Amino acid sequence: MTEVTVAPPLHDDRYGRTRRPKRELSRRAKVIGVIVLAAVVAVIAVWAFSPQASPTTPRTLDYSVVDDSSTRVSVGIFPDQERDVHCIIQATNEQEAVVGFTEVTVPTDPNADPNSPKRVDVDLATTQLAASGHAESCWFE
Repeated sequence: MTEVTVAPPLHDDRYGRTRRPKRELSRRAKVIGVIVLAAVVAVIAVWAFSPQASPTTPRTLDYSVVDDSSTRVSVGIFPDQERDVHCIIQATNEQEAVVGFTEVTVPTDPNADPNSPKRVDVDLATTQLAASGHAESCWFE
């Protein structure tokens, strides 16, 4: 029978490798870390749950050019439960020049669903034949 010999394990100290002791954070560093993390979470929560500064972007649902002096525009505007929403509705010609303009107001609605738009139909008087009609922008009053 042959005898098998096992070499002794290589020693780290023989070859210059040393074990480094595991470093742990001090109690003070842990407390500071928890305070910083809590502050970041608080800032994110305040930002996430603060009221919107501007309304949700309106949606142009439809438009029809009636004639040279009139265009009908239908837009979806998201009502707010606490503030009136004012929007600019305009008609533009083929060169994108504004040929019809009006402002509409969607009053405050405490029962409003912020995820479903309210349909607003607007008849715009135009100075020349329009090529399109749309909601330009909205803001809170």
